[in-house]
Parts: sequence; C-alpha cells; structure tokens
Amino acid sequence: MILLALLLALTAFALLALASDRHRNRWQGIDPRWRRRGGWTLIVATFVAAFAAWGPVYGAIGGTGLLMLGAGASFLALNLTRP
Repeated sequence: MILLALLLALTAFALLALASDRHRNRWQGIDPRWRRRGGWTLIVATFVAAFAAWGPVYGAIGGTGLLMLGAGASFLALNLTRP
C-alpha cells in the first residue's frame, strides 16, 4: 500500500507539472484542465492510500512526505531533461 501511495504521488505531481504553462507541450493528448483535475484527484488518493497503510495519524505525516518526494522527483525529472 505504501508503494501504491508513492506511485500515486509521483503521478499526481507529474500530471500537475504537465498542466503548467511551461511543460504543457511535452505531452499532447489530454487537455491540461483534465491533467490538473487528475493530479488533484491523485493527491487525494495518495492520502487515502497512506491512511490505509499507516492509520490516520502517521498516514497524514507519511502522505505529506510522499507528496514532497513526488514533487521533488517530478521537478527534477522535468527540469533536468530536454523538452
């Protein structure tokens, strides 16, 4: 369940980054509005998976940590690769 939460966080921030003006043209196919909605939905799903894995107290802390990891990985992947 923790691995699922990590994959959801990585995908959520990748979708949110690909919805931004700077990285919008990297992936054609889905409207940026749907990428943004999908990203926010996956952020909620990350917390749901983290709560299921760790419980409500540690799930909130772990979910936030996984979201930070997903944001950092997405930032590095999109900014250090060529467009």
